Amino acid sequence: MSPTMSGSQLHRETVSANRSRRLTAHGDPVASPMSSASPTIDNTLPYRGTELPKNSLRLLDIEPATHDDGPVVCTLKEVPFGSRPKYEALSYMWGPEEGKDAMILNGHPFHVRKNLRDALIFLRNEVASGNAQPPFWIDAICINQSNRAERNRQLPIMGQIYFRAGTVVVWLGSSYQTFEKRMTNETTSEEDKKPEEHDSSRDKRIQQEMVRCLQKDDYWGRLWIIQEIGRARKLRVCFGTQTLSWERFAQLITMHNGDGNTGPLRLDGLLRKEKYNDSHTLKRLLEDHKAAKCSDVRDKVYGLVGLASDAAEFPMDYKKTPYEVWKDTMVFMNMWGLFKEESQILPVGALVKSLLMENHSEPWSWISPGKEHEDQVDSTQLIEDSDSALVFHLDAIPLGCILGVGPSAREVVSSPHGTTGWSTAIQRLFPAGELGPARKEYDNLVSTLLESNDSDVEKMCFNRPSSVVFWSTAKCNDYRSETVRGCIEQIEKRNNNLTIQFPYTLQQGADKPLTSVQPRLYLAKSYTRDKPSWPKMGVASGLVELRDLVCWVRSSRRALLVRDTSTSAGDGYIEKKARVFGTALVTGDMRRPAPDKDFYTNRWSSLENEKKLKIQVDASTIFTLLE
Repeated sequence: MSPTMSGSQLHRETVSANRSRRLTAHGDPVASPMSSASPTIDNTLPYRGTELPKNSLRLLDIEPATHDDGPVVCTLKEVPFGSRPKYEALSYMWGPEEGKDAMILNGHPFHVRKNLRDALIFLRNEVASGNAQPPFWIDAICINQSNRAERNRQLPIMGQIYFRAGTVVVWLGSSYQTFEKRMTNETTSEEDKKPEEHDSSRDKRIQQEMVRCLQKDDYWGRLWIIQEIGRARKLRVCFGTQTLSWERFAQLITMHNGDGNTGPLRLDGLLRKEKYNDSHTLKRLLEDHKAAKCSDVRDKVYGLVGLASDAAEFPMDYKKTPYEVWKDTMVFMNMWGLFKEESQILPVGALVKSLLMENHSEPWSWISPGKEHEDQVDSTQLIEDSDSALVFHLDAIPLGCILGVGPSAREVVSSPHGTTGWSTAIQRLFPAGELGPARKEYDNLVSTLLESNDSDVEKMCFNRPSSVVFWSTAKCNDYRSETVRGCIEQIEKRNNNLTIQFPYTLQQGADKPLTSVQPRLYLAKSYTRDKPSWPKMGVASGLVELRDLVCWVRSSRRALLVRDTSTSAGDGYIEKKARVFGTALVTGDMRRPAPDKDFYTNRWSSLENEKKLKIQVDASTIFTLLE
């Protein structure tokens, strides 16, 4: 095939290729001449030598044809937004990669997916009949999809492109012509008529069947159409050979007992009728449309930004990994105060993680894929500005101070003799009234480790220190607030500064990898004297040190290791600072097989009157708390 081709030439080659798609005796398709004998179509050729200016868009004109089988020939033109261009924008499903069809674009062969080619033929007929006003904006053609920089520039203004369109044309596909043909055939055929049945009742039955298909059409479950419908000032719905206004289409669905909780009627309520009732906040959109489908997981967020009422200046870049998009989302929401209260941080983080990383539960595989040290924090990266958008504020309940650090989980399993000192440590740390519960907890702890493989154990805790160093001070207006240093000093004083160091080489420093590090066992004395039933042991990050606080946070199974990093500033003044150094799990939570949101919500509620720590962490630390 030559670099440029006339419509008649393309038509002849396409017909020849279609004829060749016959089946062999074994049911396998014979290779198409277009794919085997002809050169591969290069979709970049129509854009060669042009660069789309920043404040411009490309618009598409479709040349007329004498019949539907005629080749689709289109031309692109660049138009500045400042010229107030009049155009219609197409909203449709891209469809599968297979079965691509050829068209001509700016004189070059160009591949489009079948559903788009059907839409182009439909629009061509609509223009001929005066029902559509060219030119058109169609994302797969008007954006050079092979140019990532151009895609990144166009992405933030997608909402404006659909908003500025005179009409957004919703294309549901040509397959609905089947219903139209059935109505025509059954009306004219005498063979299938029943004496008691009139043409009108037959048509109604077929129409009801068609409406059921319309309501369940896969189009309504796609993510990008949410923005396209939500931003449109005027909508027209097209299917088969029919065109209806959005209002008339909604009436048609409703007339046949349409379910208002699904499909187009649900979107009509969320995106059109409730448009200015806070239903378009980024958080609400993420929640309402979490089931929407897209081919690129990053679009789970990017595809909603243009519709969100509170997401201006959201950073979007397809070079970023899903984890980086997650982090951008959390930092952006933190920057603009979109977390109404601290209790929303972890649930929203979990929601966005589930959208972007649905099939990947291991945080480290996203934070540092293939590079164990990539996301570690050195002293030059530390953040001490509590007002920074990179800093997240959490309430934490101190369970206890670590007074004993033991062997690694693997050593407990592989070397029973090496853990004999653990019984002595339990006996030294806990009075007679707590020995029974402590022994029981230890047996449960070892049982859990024996029943888990090394990989599962490694996922229990994370060794990444937070990049945030925060001032640990009690709030004067909250009598229940406490300081990290104050908690530790109270527990040490109560236990005569007793600590137990087992004869194992502990990994020190903040440069240990996030992955593949066995957690260590710990023993902790409760911060609250009258809570002898509180957890006394578990496993903690390989960064664990004596005097670290084990702290529960709201909505999480994992606890945080909070360390006093206070320094002397001279003249007896101490700068009371603290920092999080990874995560920990108490024995009871280790044995809980799956995340139980209700359990952790209820647990936090039951501890509402306990003293709290005000701690600060970075986004990556939030990520390690999520399941």
